Amino acid sequence: MGLGSTTVQGEFLGSFSMASIEPLLGVFELSTSAGTTIEVQLDRYSAETLMSALAQFLAQGQAAEFDDGM
Repeated sequence: MGLGSTTVQGEFLGSFSMASIEPLLGVFELSTSAGTTIEVQLDRYSAETLMSALAQFLAQGQAAEFDDGM
């Protein structure tokens, strides 16, 4: 973020909609702390990239849970 920018937190509410199967396109919404909604549009490449990032995020949490149990 640049100078003077404001951070807005968003929460995924668990739903998505398909815009197209071929090509694969979809949308999910984030509800923001500012009371607005952000639509995140996905194609196959961006969905796969997001899945990879989420898998890495979950792996970090699993590693921390494993470390706490020893």
